[in-house]
Amino acid sequence: MKKKKLEKSKRSETRIKNWENRYNEAFSKDSIRHRRAEVHLPDNSQHESHLPETFEPNATVVSHSKKWAFVLLDTATEPKEIQCKIDERLREKESSLIAPGDRVFVDYEEKGEPIIRGIAPRKSKLSRLSIDREGPPEQVISANVDILFVVASVKQPTFKPGLIDRFLIVAENGNVEPVIVINKIDLIDTLPEEVKIYQNLGLKMLFTSCVKKQGIEDIVNLLENKTGVLAGHSGVGKTSLLKSICPDVDAVTLEISQKTEKGKHATTNTRLYCLPNGGKLIDTPGIRSLGFWDMDPRSLDYYFPEISRFAEKCRFNDCSHIHEPNCAVREAIKNGEIPLIRYESYLRIRKSIEQDGITPGRMRKENILPRDLSHFRKRNHFK
Repeated sequence: MKKKKLEKSKRSETRIKNWENRYNEAFSKDSIRHRRAEVHLPDNSQHESHLPETFEPNATVVSHSKKWAFVLLDTATEPKEIQCKIDERLREKESSLIAPGDRVFVDYEEKGEPIIRGIAPRKSKLSRLSIDREGPPEQVISANVDILFVVASVKQPTFKPGLIDRFLIVAENGNVEPVIVINKIDLIDTLPEEVKIYQNLGLKMLFTSCVKKQGIEDIVNLLENKTGVLAGHSGVGKTSLLKSICPDVDAVTLEISQKTEKGKHATTNTRLYCLPNGGKLIDTPGIRSLGFWDMDPRSLDYYFPEISRFAEKCRFNDCSHIHEPNCAVREAIKNGEIPLIRYESYLRIRKSIEQDGITPGRMRKENILPRDLSHFRKRNHFK
């Protein structure tokens, strides 16, 4: 009896899908299906209009995801958000493509759907070293900002100057005016000594309490016809400040952990809000670490004016103020002319920049100081 030849089963051809009319299927998590289907995508390149080389921006970005953005149109009589697609021909380079506060050009497709065709150059920005290794190295937090409100609390959680120093550098780099907001002052009778150090630096400071409504009007007045950003650690009261400034905002606040005195992320994405006085306020999620993008550690002196003042007297022009002999900065610290807490912050930031922006983590304070200054940690250095 002859054996019947087994025929090889024919592989079924990949079904061609109409991605234009069934675009929701494009968001499938099956990456293999995507790769197979890519060869069957219709070629509309001949029918697409070119991106405008010059344009007049007509909207402001409120918030965004990877492919979509909510914007406020300039022509709207009342603030009203519309959802737009972002033209996929707009490509990210070294910086985030789009951020809240960006000025954009909104066009309309044949079916009347709004689409962002252009992004105007930024006059200012707040950015950080991106923690997303697959995206651009510079993450733009917000764009076209006038004021950065660096929010810190005096209690629950306790005052932490390290992130303040980093935000002061970010503001200086981005052409933004910094204002330090010391929040929750209703919880204390006297200011912590660390806060007084920043008062002595001549920085603009506001003292606020959402419970007693103290200092809220000062923030509102600064924001008249300007754009501001609330930034700081989780739990310092950024969202509570936002709700005090804009009572109609539907924002969530969370309690502070009594065990760790750390806040939780009540705000999960960066978003812009409009104020009745013509101002705009951008609320951001809490930040626990802030890396720097494209920064030379040798230029760090410039961002610490009390250190920069003495750096000119150092023996070496490129003195790092860590190990070199005849360092005028370390001598000034010994004489109480530079607060040790600011010098420690300088050392930590310098080390993180030298390690490609990676924050050193929970480094013991006594380990960060040079040997000739290590015994100063035990002294009262808040002068």
